[in-house]
Amino acid sequence: MREVVTILSGAVSLASVALVFFAISSYRVKAMSTLTACVIGLTVIGLVFKLCSLIFRPILALSDISVIGIFNKMMGAVMGAAEAAVLSYLIYYVLGRMGIYVF
Repeated sequence: MREVVTILSGAVSLASVALVFFAISSYRVKAMSTLTACVIGLTVIGLVFKLCSLIFRPILALSDISVIGIFNKMMGAVMGAAEAAVLSYLIYYVLGRMGIYVF
């Protein structure tokens, strides 16, 4: 879950920086309608980020409980093994179709 929060934070910060640079360039060429749209966009991004923060904070607090943490690690191991099996089969299939036989 922490990975989702990190990716969301990165996307929001990237969008915010882009909007700030766009707002500065709009101010320099005196395009006030574009500047207003950038300010509104920054405000909406801030509100959405705050709402997501309020949603994810209790979920992240639940992951600190030891029983849930153990379950999370166990399911991560199971999903990692399943992913490795699927990728191994996919590589084996592609190599077989190319005429390169492994076994």
